[in-house]
Order: sequence, then structure tokens, then C-alpha cells
Amino acid sequence: MATSAPRRRARSKGRIEQLPSGSLRVVVYAGQDPLTKRRHYLREIIPAGPRAAVEADKALRRLAVQVDEQRNPRTTATVEQLLTEHFELLEVEPSTLSTYRTLARTHIVPLIGKQKVGTLRAAVFDSFYAELRRCRAHCNRRPFVEHRTARPHSCDHRCGPHRCRGLSRSTIRQIHVILSGALKRAVRWRWLSTNPIEHAQAPPQPAAKPQPPSADEAARILNEAWSDPDWAVLVWLTMVTGFRRGELCALRWNDLDVVNGVLTVARSIAQLDGETWEKDTKTHQHRRIALDPDTSSTSRSVTGLPR
Repeated sequence: MATSAPRRRARSKGRIEQLPSGSLRVVVYAGQDPLTKRRHYLREIIPAGPRAAVEADKALRRLAVQVDEQRNPRTTATVEQLLTEHFELLEVEPSTLSTYRTLARTHIVPLIGKQKVGTLRAAVFDSFYAELRRCRAHCNRRPFVEHRTARPHSCDHRCGPHRCRGLSRSTIRQIHVILSGALKRAVRWRWLSTNPIEHAQAPPQPAAKPQPPSADEAARILNEAWSDPDWAVLVWLTMVTGFRRGELCALRWNDLDVVNGVLTVARSIAQLDGETWEKDTKTHQHRRIALDPDTSSTSRSVTGLPR
């Protein structure tokens, strides 16, 4: 006849407790939680049975080895808590950080924010991305009216039955970048031994699909712009150089060398909530663009220099 396990058996790094149901609970101390500062334990329940004591001893040794080799999660922090800590330390432009926070608040936290970091697996991320592709509103598949605003209003044609539309591939890719960066930080902090998102199927990088105006459309835009020569030169430069919007906004006349036909791109303008500031270019590099004769000639006419 098998002997029942004692009420409590002490071990150097853990213990086995007998529950009222007859099951055994294995508890191993895993250190202090770096986020909550509380004592962190690994626990495993062994169902009651003739081999419960043997299985509990095996579980105790297994969990103790995980702690010794630091393969166990060292925190009970959730994904939401990790993101909060990650964003506080992330060194990116304010506009980029605002975008990251919005994506986290709108899509990550509602779906997996309460999940503990230590329980994340590749399957969790695959299901998460599938839901993002299904519906950006994360509906429960029940019909409801989708209003144009959350404020009090009179419904019009813009309010109607909800239709599921998934997020774009670029947005899902951006969410993946946010989670990947946060989990890499968790590994550096030794909250995790490995990054679980590395085993998930990352959203593919969407192909660029530029839609420039046709030649006729470009000609009409330029003809209209010539009512203001300064504005016309800016529109012309946009078309022939393909500068980013922020780079165009940061251009100064002294960036233009009309004698040698060279335009220098050295900075960019960013904007967030009505505030603007000057920053580096997206690649953090200065560029010198050689201008064609027509562009140089146009620039000379505006600046008053001889052609």
C-alpha cells in the first residue's frame, strides 16, 4: 500500500505540499520578481494517485534545475506591464513613440495584455496576428452598429452595421516590431531565457506600392503652382527628387547651391499634436542631390541669380 506524502516536505530550493483534495503542489523559489519586488515561485500541481509522490519529486527536481540554469521566467509581469517599462526606456522620436503607444493601447493590450510574459509561446502570436488580420475592431463576431464617433451625435450615412476589416500588413508588421523589441529587452533583463516571438511566423514585409501622379496630372499641378513662383519651385523639387515630407518642410534656401546645381538634405521636420521640431533625416545621414539643368534653371529664376 502506497504511503501518502507528508503534509509538507522541505527541500533546499522548494517544497511539496499536500492539498485537501489529495493532490500535491510542488513549489520552488525562483528569486525576487524584478518588477513587483515580490518573491517569485514556480508551482506545479500533481494529481492525487499512487504515483503522486514519485511524480512530485520529479517535478521538484525539474523545476529546481530550471532555476539553477535560469531557464524559468523570472517574473510574473504581464505583456502590458512589460510594454509600459519598455516604452519608458525606448529611445525613438516622440512621434514614433506616440504611434507605438497607440498601437499597443488599441490592439496589443486588449488581446494579449493580461497574459504573463513567461507563458507566451509562438502559437499565441500566430493566433494574435490571425485576429489582427480578421478584424481591426476585435469584434466578438456579433452584429453591432459602428458609429463614426464615440461622442454624442446624430447618426448619418457614416454610421452603419459593422463589417470586419483586418489591419494592413504594414500595421501588423509594426506591431510585431513593438513586441519583438519589448521581448528582446525582457531577455536582456533576464526575465526570460529565450524570446518566444522568434519562433512565431513574422508578418511579411509589405511590398511598396507607390502611386505617383501621371505625366498629365503632374503637368496640371505644376501649371497651377506657378501662380506663386516660390511654391512652384517647392512642388518641382518634390517631383524631381522624391524627398520625404519632413525633409521638404525642413529645406532652407542655403541648402540649395544653384551655382553648382546641388541640393543638400541635412534635416527633417516632425510634428505631433500641433508641436513641431527639427530632427535628423530618417536614415540619420546627410545627402547631396545633383540637380538637372531644368531644376537648376528654375531655382536660379526664383532666387534672382543669372541663368
